[in-house]
Amino acid sequence: MVSEKTVDEILKMSGNSLITITMPTHKKGEEVKQDPIRFKNLLAKIEEELKEENIKQADCEVLLKPAADLLENPRFWSHQNHGLVVYLADDHFSYYKLPYSIEEKTYVGAQFLITPILPMVSMDGTFNVLALSRGRARLLECTRNDAKNITPENAPASVDEYLEVTPEKELQFHTGADGQDAMFFGHGSGDEDRKIVIEQYFRELEKEITQEVKKQNDPLVLIGLDENLAFYKTINRYGRTLENTVKANPDEMKDEELKEHGWSVIREYFLKEMYQSLDQFSEHGNDKVSNNLSEVIQSAVMGRAKTIFITRNEDRWGRYDEENHEVHLTGSPSGEDVDLLNWLAVKGRETGSNIYMLPREEMPMKSTVAAEFRF
Repeated sequence: MVSEKTVDEILKMSGNSLITITMPTHKKGEEVKQDPIRFKNLLAKIEEELKEENIKQADCEVLLKPAADLLENPRFWSHQNHGLVVYLADDHFSYYKLPYSIEEKTYVGAQFLITPILPMVSMDGTFNVLALSRGRARLLECTRNDAKNITPENAPASVDEYLEVTPEKELQFHTGADGQDAMFFGHGSGDEDRKIVIEQYFRELEKEITQEVKKQNDPLVLIGLDENLAFYKTINRYGRTLENTVKANPDEMKDEELKEHGWSVIREYFLKEMYQSLDQFSEHGNDKVSNNLSEVIQSAVMGRAKTIFITRNEDRWGRYDEENHEVHLTGSPSGEDVDLLNWLAVKGRETGSNIYMLPREEMPMKSTVAAEFRF
């Protein structure tokens, strides 16, 4: 799981040969077999770059070994998501499976690239949606664009399933008072008996759901009818369940519809400030915003940038001259050049900016970078 703490830990790493490898991966199909081959090619490319820095063959092999060992792990490659980022250094090895696609890239420098994982803590992290229903309960793992059914195998999806009776029996389950044996009853039973059945069903559902969502610790959005939501909240033990819910009958909704409803809650809860900043760019002549890379970098250095937007899956090469406060752009990396978009993200975090990574089509003015200024 990628969190703010994860990013901070990555940023603490320093050295001359910090390696970042990124690549798109696949969940199924023939392309799954190609992923380790492409990863092997990226490792070979990294090895050549290290040799150009006069690092000995034996040292290269030691440095790359943790990543190379992944090639001998078929299970690792058969359980991928949409993207993969790997971080390597003398005393560090970590990797993150990303719920969004990412460009194939290798990078060796004095810092790791944090731009590949920043969307996880801003825009495209995962969240869960629980369709709270007596007849068709479902737990989904969602991103902004995808939904995957992860309902635990042991979780009862309906009251009927919980009771393990066929619909034609038209029976309900009732637990006797004071520890008496369970008994079944039919249409003539009272509302109190039905209420007990439903409460027991939801308690069993909550136990399985909470056990599952705690594995990733993602926020959980509840969707259901008022009565079901109200009771579930009283028994829910998952601390990252959002207070805001979607009050609707989820039974007839497709997974995609549930995801969209969940995203609307996530957007309002986590991204309210981001959309307020985006609104600033619709005001013509606003001198508190800019999409000029040099100006945005300078504003980040001075702590002037309140919010910085950076295009995903792009890079800009160059360096920042701290003595003269100038940005020097180059067409391709050489010498002391760095990926300025990653450098901007790092500097922005250091000076207290909110950083958001967006697809090009959603960027303010369709630009590479943009910023809203504090002053």
